[in-house]
Amino acid sequence: MPITDPEKKQLAQKARLYMKICFYCGARNSIDAKRCRKCHNKYLRLKNRTLGIKK
Repeated sequence: MPITDPEKKQLAQKARLYMKICFYCGARNSIDAKRCRKCHNKYLRLKNRTLGIKK
């Protein structure tokens, strides 16, 4: 069921898309993280936020 309220949609996108992913274990971390919460590694990347380009 799609979300029609723009405020709720923005809140949901922030929760789902704005995070960092660990290169080694794949754990989700907060956007402010300096190291992984699971394996304590410093090698983090931003989550890919591109939408709608599946082939």
